[in-house]
Amino acid sequence: MMSTTQLKMGLNFITLFFIATQVSCNLEVETNKGFLKGKIVKSRDGHTFYSFTGIPYAKPPVGDLRFKAPEPFDSWNGTLDATKTGNMCIQRNYYFKTHKDLLQGEEDCLNLNVYTKNLNGNLPVMVWIHGGGFAAGHSGPDLYGPEYFMDKEIVFVSLNYRLGILGFLSFEDDVMPGNYGMKDQVMALRWVQENIARFGGDPNQVTIFGESAGGASTGYHMISPMSKGLFHKAILQSGAPLCRWAVSVPGLPRKRAEAVATIAGCFVHNSKEILKCLRTIPAKTMADIYYKFFEWNIHPSVLFSPVVESCNSDEEAFLCRHPLVNFKQESHVPVIIGLNSGEGGLYIASLYNSTSPLYPELRTDFKNIMPNLLFYKHFAKPEHFDEISNLMLKEYFPTGQVDDHTHSNAVDLIGEGVFTTCIIDTALKFSSPVYLYLFDYENEISLNKFYGSCEKSLGVSHGDEMISLFKMNVLLPQGLNNKDTEVSKMMVDIWTKFAISEYPTIDGKENGLAWPQFESFEESSILHLNSPQPNIKLNPFKEKYNFWNKLPLLSHLNEIVSKKSSEFSQNLKSEL
Repeated sequence: MMSTTQLKMGLNFITLFFIATQVSCNLEVETNKGFLKGKIVKSRDGHTFYSFTGIPYAKPPVGDLRFKAPEPFDSWNGTLDATKTGNMCIQRNYYFKTHKDLLQGEEDCLNLNVYTKNLNGNLPVMVWIHGGGFAAGHSGPDLYGPEYFMDKEIVFVSLNYRLGILGFLSFEDDVMPGNYGMKDQVMALRWVQENIARFGGDPNQVTIFGESAGGASTGYHMISPMSKGLFHKAILQSGAPLCRWAVSVPGLPRKRAEAVATIAGCFVHNSKEILKCLRTIPAKTMADIYYKFFEWNIHPSVLFSPVVESCNSDEEAFLCRHPLVNFKQESHVPVIIGLNSGEGGLYIASLYNSTSPLYPELRTDFKNIMPNLLFYKHFAKPEHFDEISNLMLKEYFPTGQVDDHTHSNAVDLIGEGVFTTCIIDTALKFSSPVYLYLFDYENEISLNKFYGSCEKSLGVSHGDEMISLFKMNVLLPQGLNNKDTEVSKMMVDIWTKFAISEYPTIDGKENGLAWPQFESFEESSILHLNSPQPNIKLNPFKEKYNFWNKLPLLSHLNEIVSKKSSEFSQNLKSEL
């Protein structure tokens, strides 16, 4: 008989042989469309996991499928190679200083990635939605490497969706309703429901999460009837559907669509003829046209975003109500929502040098630049612009003007005006359990280094928490130092425990740390993530939130929405 030691050695040999065989041979999984060939990779801590990248979840949105809701991908013969990174969607990433003049990607880009430790398991699933102002970004493993998450018992999915004009152009009618990028995301979530069990995932335990436009997208899925039942928890990082940059003012999408058609040489008789013409325009031209809409520098930095649809046609609509006017939650799931302490570095890194503003008009024409920079130009009435700018100068700049060495003042202005208030508003609107956080840990390298050339420290910027969540080889090939790694492991632990358990839990202190729900704005506490040992602190946003809530930033919106709902829709239909 074999001894216990011999038996263990035999089992270890079989395990090693199994892994070696899968490495040397094809690792295959059968989906509902056909077989996929994947590969075996190692996690941060050396755990083996299986990687399947570039999986098509919808037909290429080209030709007659451009500006149309996605259609499921057809079955394929043989085995599809899922060991290579899929196409990113065509774009010029104007947020990164080194990418703004670089055309990247293809129109054929609707693919996703799946990473799993156990092909035969029943693990919770986390689905990542990338940010980029609805105009840039991708889900590839060179930017969002899954190695940190693959130390945990989850299945990780990331996806691409159409961006910019190709993803969000809308004539606000039944011919070109818009929201194609959002409907792509829904299609990907449906793919997860149909296929994730084949990768060891549990379709009844799906957590969606995203950052910036991905965070806003995640919030949109909570209020869209199309997404209901496709996920069970959500995490919104530095973005929400109540942010002015994340939703369009009714009427503006059509004006911008008409301008696109004019620039492209397609402004003809009606929406149907325009659509037919726009489908012949090269995708590269569409990416270039986007740049024509910046009014100052690269601002407003979000130009084509989700829109309210008519919802009277046979086509399934993603959004039927304007969230800033008529907020209705469809998916009542637990949600984590939060932001970073220096969000405004996203812009200030490219607007300041180490001592001063780079552009004189920041001092001389503040009142005309801020409406674009802070996304209230079309939400507020023009007669309120002077009042708003004067109050902001008084609140954020001691001398009443943008002086030298006011970097932190400007970071606070942008961060609180563009992100903080709308994220708090969204947290207060959600009726399901909400857990609010503030990420306040400064990694060795900030994404500010890539947003601009300012060498002065600007704090914990927009997107900096992603350094803790993902192996970002394309930006940080050197990896993380020891303390950054500690914070990273803490962040991944909190995020994955939320996906695995009913409520978020935090380790690291004696008996753990209780993260209270965010229920009352006046009394609630938040999770403060400023070290490897997080802590609970009283809501720190009260004063600034109250300041921004008193400004007439939405003074034009209610009037526009009330006029549009019936009369504007009838005008659109009469043009067809």
